[in-house]
Amino acid sequence: MSSTRFTKQNIIAQLEQLRVLPILVTDDVDQAIRCVTTLAENGLPAVEITLRTPNAMTVLREVVKACPTVTVGAGTILTQAQLDAVKETGAAFGISPGITPVLAKAAAESGLPYFPGVGGASDLMLALEHGFDVVKLFPSDIVGSTKMAKALGGPFPDVRFCLTGGVTVESTPALLQQSNVLCVGGSWMCPASLINAGDWTAIASLAAAAAQAAKK
Repeated sequence: MSSTRFTKQNIIAQLEQLRVLPILVTDDVDQAIRCVTTLAENGLPAVEITLRTPNAMTVLREVVKACPTVTVGAGTILTQAQLDAVKETGAAFGISPGITPVLAKAAAESGLPYFPGVGGASDLMLALEHGFDVVKLFPSDIVGSTKMAKALGGPFPDVRFCLTGGVTVESTPALLQQSNVLCVGGSWMCPASLINAGDWTAIASLAAAAAQAAKK
């Protein structure tokens, strides 16, 4: 694993280019590898694998090994123990739905490229105290989406946001018009129903449409 390829700056640059980050929820290693490969082949070579399933850490580790050309990160990091385990898998980055002082400090010290979640100004001030100026706005659709991003851009002009929560392929182009939105994230291009059905053709089509929506 090339440590230079997965610097925070390089990951941000890739997200800046792709504008869409697929969020994958699956507990099956083979399905995950097939899904990540399909996403990458159809214009989305970066993915967040959530830690929402019992076997998620194994899934993450195996996908990292099987898909060396894909930027594979971990989402739903809630504790320092999970952060440490994610780093051991060789994942490229970590994402949390929120932020706590303990986790923010651990992430800042870990060396793992990391994007905490924020829901407003206080969260964002805590993130900035620990050096995080690229953050996940979550749940985006509940806390105001681009209206919130625009409002926070006043007092925090150097912060950039990844909007996740309620994002669709239809809403993607408009969301990306907001100048301080780096990217959007979602699972609409790899829903559990299609993964479980093994419908990789449908996932390929959804991935290609998502990649195209980011360019509008």
